[in-house]
Amino acid sequence: MAGQGSTARRPRPTTTKCVAAALLAMVIVVAIIVILWLTVRPARPLAISVDHAAVTGFNFTSRGALNGTFDITLRAFNRNKRAAVSYQSLEVGVWYDGAYLAGTVLPGFDQPPKGQMRIDVDTPAARAALPPGVEATMKKDSSDGNLPVEVHVRAKVRFRYGMVKTRRYTVRASCTPVVIVFASPSSFDRLNCYVRI
Repeated sequence: MAGQGSTARRPRPTTTKCVAAALLAMVIVVAIIVILWLTVRPARPLAISVDHAAVTGFNFTSRGALNGTFDITLRAFNRNKRAAVSYQSLEVGVWYDGAYLAGTVLPGFDQPPKGQMRIDVDTPAARAALPPGVEATMKKDSSDGNLPVEVHVRAKVRFRYGMVKTRRYTVRASCTPVVIVFASPSSFDRLNCYVRI
């Protein structure tokens, strides 16, 4: 009689108990994701600005292309107090009146919570001829001493909270108008960019 209890089979869990356990596990996972999302808040933690812009060797070729090198200084600021940001790639382009002037791809970097990063961009002008009419407009603007351009930034980032990483996000920043002053290239007022994820 003493050994009879050791050979008794445990009852199998019912279907209802299995479904309840699966639902409970899903609720826990969803709760963790919501808590992380509320903590990390990847919607608006990044700020990007143009801190300096200049161009050297500015002139036009006989084929209607632009010569010159754009010197752009960006500042990336992670406003989040808890999440680090991993920039996997960073593309910077300079545009004028819808025409692509110059651009480059920069290596990625990591940014701690509340961290700032200065990004110096030196990119030569594209060799392609400018669209009709753009060269004349640029010559007029530059003869007035200013060149208003647009700087667009596209980055692939992940947010990291402790050991947990989010999915990859595409960050886009539009900085306009970035006014390059030929007479005083050292004077520039910081321009905050419109950032969206």
